[in-house]
Amino acid sequence: MDRKKIKSDYAWLGFSFFLFVIALEVSSYFILFLIRKNNIDFQNNSWLTFILGLAPIWAVGFPVCLAVISRLKSKKPEENKIEVKSMFKFYFVVAFVMMASNILGLIITAIIEKAAGITIENSTIDLISKQKILPSIIFAVILGPIFEELAFRKVIIDKLGQYSKKYTILLSGIMFGLFHTNLRQFFYATAIGIVFAYVYTISGKIRYSIILHSTVNFISGILPMAIIKHLDLEAIQKVAEADPTDQAAQQAALAMYSEPAFLGFLGYLVMMGLILLIGFILFFDFIKNLKVDDTESPLKGKGAGRAAFFNWGIILFIIISVAVTVVEIIGMN
Repeated sequence: MDRKKIKSDYAWLGFSFFLFVIALEVSSYFILFLIRKNNIDFQNNSWLTFILGLAPIWAVGFPVCLAVISRLKSKKPEENKIEVKSMFKFYFVVAFVMMASNILGLIITAIIEKAAGITIENSTIDLISKQKILPSIIFAVILGPIFEELAFRKVIIDKLGQYSKKYTILLSGIMFGLFHTNLRQFFYATAIGIVFAYVYTISGKIRYSIILHSTVNFISGILPMAIIKHLDLEAIQKVAEADPTDQAAQQAALAMYSEPAFLGFLGYLVMMGLILLIGFILFFDFIKNLKVDDTESPLKGKGAGRAAFFNWGIILFIIISVAVTVVEIIGMN
């Protein structure tokens, strides 16, 4: 197949997602304008907060992307069943990859913060932590993973995986990370996005990556937030700062240790420790067996990577994503 045609398709997909970001940003500002003009108080309504936050993405931006990208032909990966035990292994690996890449991200953002004298926050996590549990589960554990997997796994891989599975898996993860437009989220979103893309590529069934994505969002995001909401953080701080030899402080500590929420939090930490340990052990086996059959892929050889990543459409998407990220950081400072 003509390398020029393949590069053009990669560029058109990048351009489609560039318009995705433009459309959602424009509609977001329009919604914000209407909110301010009509003095709408949505901050105390979790349902409205999620709807207003996600509507520009999935009701405006994504349909625009789909309309533009429709000119590219789709080809699903070959369908294969993933056993339940393999799904558990994938989850453990994803949990470890998420933790490791998050630590890397925290180190890099800390360096940038110190060098530039700015603060970089994880606005998404901050937003979700303030919401009620039920709407958080509906939007962050169910609807969010479904839409995100359809957009960044199914659409991207169905459109471009036929040219190169390897490059498209990497592109899927990188675009997913950039789309978050948050430096703290970029590193772990990219890492787990690559694993999700690999799972869809080898299975051809989007439900597997949706299940993994939902599980990660629930166990690593919603569950600890739900537990923390029931903790008496002021009491914990007082116990931590108190003189351990003081009898009153000892009694306060014993009372705190016997609280269900505190015990639940300790149990959660133990559970995550075991999950990460298992993930660490399985990670090396995962890397060893990480392979996709690209023998029949037309995009390979010298210059293949440049065709996939360095084209006008993908570059436009990178520029707009980075620009929005920078604007958000400036807005926080």
